[in-house]
Amino acid sequence: MQNSAFRKSSPAALSPSELAGSFAGALLQAPVTLFGFMVSWQQQAEERARMRKLPEHQLRDVGLSRAEVDTMLRKPVWSRFN
Repeated sequence: MQNSAFRKSSPAALSPSELAGSFAGALLQAPVTLFGFMVSWQQQAEERARMRKLPEHQLRDVGLSRAEVDTMLRKPVWSRFN
């Protein structure tokens, strides 16, 4: 027979609203969040690769100089919020 205290605090026994604000909920959400970051970083890497290949006249069309692009390309992917 299971202990009632264990069943009450077990992530499987929590309602979705209780799980959302709990440590167990955060642990269960962590892989999803990490996967989201990885997808975002991959998209940024692909965008930067395309930007690196743009010729000068296309950069001017979008209002960028080669120096501005080079500065953007040197930033790490996690710096998008800075």
